Amino acid sequence: MHQIHRSQALLPTVLYIDDEGANRQTFKAAFRNTFNVLVAGDLPEVWPILQQHEVHVVICDQRMPGVVGCEALRQIKERFPQVRRMLITAHADLQALVDALNQAGVCHYIQKPWEAKEVRTAVMSAWADYKAEHERAAFTEKLIESNRQLEFALRQSLLS
Repeated sequence: MHQIHRSQALLPTVLYIDDEGANRQTFKAAFRNTFNVLVAGDLPEVWPILQQHEVHVVICDQRMPGVVGCEALRQIKERFPQVRRMLITAHADLQALVDALNQAGVCHYIQKPWEAKEVRTAVMSAWADYKAEHERAAFTEKLIESNRQLEFALRQSLLS
């Protein structure tokens, strides 16, 4: 059900969390050709998805039973800090926005009903940030390894 095909590897993978099935279906239908779309109805459904897939962006509805969106995003940030997080809501709620920014580190706030163009732009920007951070981390790791090799070579030449 959540398989991502090789041809889709060049698209960002977005996990959309909303307790309303109709909203999940609408989001999936709107963006299935633009993103690899995964969906979850609540937080317990999220963890196996995040463990099994490289998810770039999580978009979470604020008003859900059990746990509000900004708290869900805070928990996701704790366990999967590299994933970019966005909050979506139909209700103007300043405290939710403040919590989402300060505690969950959201990179975008989306008002329902969402505009497809705004969501696309926000996701593509977040994906670019994700990739840049990933590339920086890989480059840093290469530098650390090169430094280890140089130190080893220097020690060897000093000993001989």
